[in-house]
Amino acid sequence: MQNIGFTHAILPGLKYLIPERLPEAIKHYISFFNTQPYMAPTAIGVFLHLHKQGNEELVEKISPSLTGSLAAIGDTFFWATLKPILALALLISAITDQLWGLFIALVLYDSVHIWIMARGFYQGYRYGSQGALALGHILSIDFSMHISLLIPFLSGVVLCLAPKWIGDGHAHIAGLFIFVISIFLIKLRVNIFWLVYGVFTLSMLWTMLR
Repeated sequence: MQNIGFTHAILPGLKYLIPERLPEAIKHYISFFNTQPYMAPTAIGVFLHLHKQGNEELVEKISPSLTGSLAAIGDTFFWATLKPILALALLISAITDQLWGLFIALVLYDSVHIWIMARGFYQGYRYGSQGALALGHILSIDFSMHISLLIPFLSGVVLCLAPKWIGDGHAHIAGLFIFVISIFLIKLRVNIFWLVYGVFTLSMLWTMLR
């Protein structure tokens, strides 16, 4: 169903650039469309650039590769890197009874994704597919991999704070239990999403039930 939202989002630009060819242009976008949501403005910018240059025939040709590449970049950076980091930061703030984790989630995450959306649209509209490539260089896989090093670090912090959270009497048992279960799940090649979000969800439930 992303095609409906995407068509609605690009419609003002099409009305401004090519009002006389609007019905024909809309046909390019009512078919299947899928990408990472925060990367969609980059695709909008690229497509509007093509319409502005009079290269509408290229829209359908480059759409699959463009949206697929943007989806891979966005999923790796936002879903597999930034969200787990912020989830662990929120967990640490909950364990320590601090509000800074909420501040990070609201300010940092929103600031990053809004900047990416604005930057991507600008780059795409001004430079076309080259603008999308430039954004891809910023959010490269290597960059996401370096940022993702915070995940095991923050997981270690959570592990260290877990005894305080559960209670001093169960400190060693709790730490050992979490460690053994984590190693077991990693050996089973359980997806990192299940590990991070599973621990996060169970921790939140434990906090509410205490």
